[in-house]
Amino acid sequence: MRVLSVTLGLAGRNLLLVRRVPSVFIPSFVMPLFILVATAGAFHGIGALPQFAGQSYLAFTIPMALMMGAGFAGINSGMTLARDLEGGFFDRLQSSPAPRMALVLGPMLAAQARSLVTTTVVFLAGMVGGVLPPGVAPTLLIYVFALLFAAGASFWAIGVALRTRTIQAAPIMQLVVFLSVFMSVAYVPRDALHGWLGAIAMWNPVTYILDAARSAELTGTLIWSETWPGLVGLAGLLAVLGAFALLPLRHLDSR
Repeated sequence: MRVLSVTLGLAGRNLLLVRRVPSVFIPSFVMPLFILVATAGAFHGIGALPQFAGQSYLAFTIPMALMMGAGFAGINSGMTLARDLEGGFFDRLQSSPAPRMALVLGPMLAAQARSLVTTTVVFLAGMVGGVLPPGVAPTLLIYVFALLFAAGASFWAIGVALRTRTIQAAPIMQLVVFLSVFMSVAYVPRDALHGWLGAIAMWNPVTYILDAARSAELTGTLIWSETWPGLVGLAGLLAVLGAFALLPLRHLDSR
């Protein structure tokens, strides 16, 4: 219960900073919309490829924009933690009896809360463009994918912040999230990728996350053969990145 109460308290403080320091949140709010509009507009002609089977390229792009929004939400938590490290607030938490795990879970929970906002905004933008959300179950599944991807991105950014202890590490947090998404099936289906990018995408877990989210978005149904690889990819990301975020805590005094 102490872990839960401290986690909720830190998450609430993290979310409160959205109102106090909007410049931190606005980029993570605007960028998914920018990516959605720019990608769907500039690459609209790609939808003529036979691999798309006549599907809307805007609908194809929505899951990618959702994951980018969730990734930005996770990065935002890492940047906030880096500011706390520089400002000394984290040192006060470290000297308190706060459970160590809560120091990571609090920012992660705040990232998931912010991802709910960005996911909803991207869905609304898609509706403006003429793409209606899929059924209730597929939409809920896509929200779950976004929440879990936000958690993974948050673990990554928090792990970087705890190791570098400076906001100057923000570009590293952003670069890895960008590459993980853009070096997957961000723009075209897997069958249309060739060469080194196709090889990287095959091993990139984000590929399977996007494939599962797109299956739900484009078909409006839950297809287990398309969904389970995405869930496995997310589970692997959360396990590896969760360990990456939690390992620096072993250097803190145990409570």
